[in-house]
Amino acid sequence: MADTEVTEFGHVSVERYPWHDRLWLMLAPQIDRLPHALLLHGRPGLGKQSFAFRLAQVFLCTNAQGGAACGECRGCQWFTADTHPDLIFITQMEETKSITIDQIRELGDFLSLKPHTAKHKVVIISPAEAMNLNAANSLLKLLEEPPPGSILLLVTSHPAHLPVTIRSRCSHLRFTPPDRQVGLHWMRTRHSGEAPLENLLEMAGGSPLLAESLVRDGFVQSRAVLLQDLESLYFGHEDPVTCAARWKRLGMKPCLNWLYGFVADLIKVEMGGPASSLTNPTVASNTTHQNYKYKISVLYNLIDTIHEYQRHISGPLDELMVLEDVLISWARMRRLQ
Repeated sequence: MADTEVTEFGHVSVERYPWHDRLWLMLAPQIDRLPHALLLHGRPGLGKQSFAFRLAQVFLCTNAQGGAACGECRGCQWFTADTHPDLIFITQMEETKSITIDQIRELGDFLSLKPHTAKHKVVIISPAEAMNLNAANSLLKLLEEPPPGSILLLVTSHPAHLPVTIRSRCSHLRFTPPDRQVGLHWMRTRHSGEAPLENLLEMAGGSPLLAESLVRDGFVQSRAVLLQDLESLYFGHEDPVTCAARWKRLGMKPCLNWLYGFVADLIKVEMGGPASSLTNPTVASNTTHQNYKYKISVLYNLIDTIHEYQRHISGPLDELMVLEDVLISWARMRRLQ
């Protein structure tokens, strides 16, 4: 089996990742007996959306065997061309950064019709946590009374952000990071020594796709800037507003994600956690822990603040304001001893 196979579905790259093999082999024998609603969840960077599209292709293939699409029938050709009439992909609106009730209402009309050529009509919603409350309530009606032949695939990296009523009406497929050597091997097939792949995979919490995005964005160099800023802020040598503007240029989302892992590491070290549990073991357990003194309660308050902003990261946040707030909280830690 090849490490990676790539299919283009419209503007979405659908890849077959080696760490999906075990889960796929588990599902393959029961493809025809899967429930009507599946929630694919796990940390970012594990290819959950690609898995959902691969699963959709099997449902839409007219010659699928052993849990594999043939790749040649009309259904597969339509799938590859992003023109299959029995498949719809719902994602967040660019202007609102959310999935709206109007998008979910369209599903009712789509699912009320019989499949055009396939046995099923398939809906992929990703990221599912981007649904606003009205959209989620509208989807709940479809989950409670699914039209015959409908398959709904919800993809999320933050299942706790979905209403419990949605989660309870879906069967769950949980994605976990692959064995470290599997992730490293995959990354080495794509990058020939131009980045410290082991460190990047470590920073990404074992998620290969997230690690690859760190390679692409040059985050090794960015992390050095973030660490220097944190030290300067802590000792009062830098201004949070100035640092926040610098972090905004690096991107609010990767900066918040890294800072969350960094603060979590500080908490683990303070609690006596093993080095193997750390996202940034070298940084967190050595230099950082020696330089900074803090109360564990202050760290917990800070990580709660970061997490709350992460929950709404797809919404219309003022990125500079968010980063200023977080970095001001960090800068105050020394005064809260």
